[in-house]
Amino acid sequence: MSNAIKHTDVLIVGGGPSGASAALSLLNYSKCDVTLIEQSDFNKTRVGEHVSASIFDLINYLKLNKSDFEENSFIPAYASKSYWGSDKVSTTNAIFTTDEATFQLDREKFDFKLIETAAERGATIYPRTKCLDYEQLEDKSWRVFLSHPTEGKFTIKANYLVDASGRSANVCRKVGGSSKKDDSLMGVGLFLELNNASKKFEQTLESVELGWWYAACLPDNKMVITFFSDADIISEKKLHQLDVWESLLQETNHIKHLLNNTEALSSKLWVRNAHTQISDVRNLENFIAIGDAAVSFDPISSMGIGFSISSACFAAKYIAHKIEEGSSSIDIYQEDILKNYKQYHDIKKRYYQEEKRWPRAVFWQRRN
Repeated sequence: MSNAIKHTDVLIVGGGPSGASAALSLLNYSKCDVTLIEQSDFNKTRVGEHVSASIFDLINYLKLNKSDFEENSFIPAYASKSYWGSDKVSTTNAIFTTDEATFQLDREKFDFKLIETAAERGATIYPRTKCLDYEQLEDKSWRVFLSHPTEGKFTIKANYLVDASGRSANVCRKVGGSSKKDDSLMGVGLFLELNNASKKFEQTLESVELGWWYAACLPDNKMVITFFSDADIISEKKLHQLDVWESLLQETNHIKHLLNNTEALSSKLWVRNAHTQISDVRNLENFIAIGDAAVSFDPISSMGIGFSISSACFAAKYIAHKIEEGSSSIDIYQEDILKNYKQYHDIKKRYYQEEKRWPRAVFWQRRN
């Protein structure tokens, strides 16, 4: 790539569901020129996600149909089992939703379809590209300095900048927005192969003294088991080490039984941030944060993907209006983010307070 400056109306940093949905929404409903930057090559391992049937309304808004996605992108999951607050099982439809059917999402297939469609509809996409620096010019447009491993350094000038970088809200923090973290929840997990295809089970949650376990079937005869706790507890107890993690798993009453006839797909655990955070970008012009970069939720809420896409669509409307009409207030968008966050906070608090078996355990004290 030459050192010439490339121009675009909207530059989106992050190619996950929120970034791809914002791109699609802008391409479908405005005349904006869209460029998207993604640091990975889109091949990173994604943890499966539980979604409600409302996901199909969102993809319809993006002018896609369920049938456009690869087979087994959405696996029906009609219930989830939870050993929470007591050792008796409670079977619920997803914790935060009342929809009858929920679905286990094949994140790899789902994410790829969104980004592929955005490219087909005219978005310029740069994978494996790193943002080195951001500069806001006098006219409030942005100059972003980028680097690609084989093509070298280049610059993009954008009228509007979108942070879709995920929970880290990297862009937001670098350009002077504020980001507030509520906790330091992390997930430490492992993917396994189910050797017996008929051995499918419901999504299962089990709380323990140090945090809680989550297990779910994934497409292609795979399953995921994840332990959630705070970063300091994981570090202190060495729970990111496979042998320690496995011995804690063996202390569960229920989740450990799901491991019969399974084979670990790796000898190394993956570790992911799962904290709750909220960003505020009202002090910045021609800038918006979407998806997890705007507000990220505790995985127990099953709110991640749905919110990522809906916030991206809402933000895209706002951006198009600002670029094409020249005026639009970000306050309405930010107030909506805040309203979602407060509702989520109340429900999350109530849910965690149902667990009273370990009143002296640090993890539960922090949430009660």
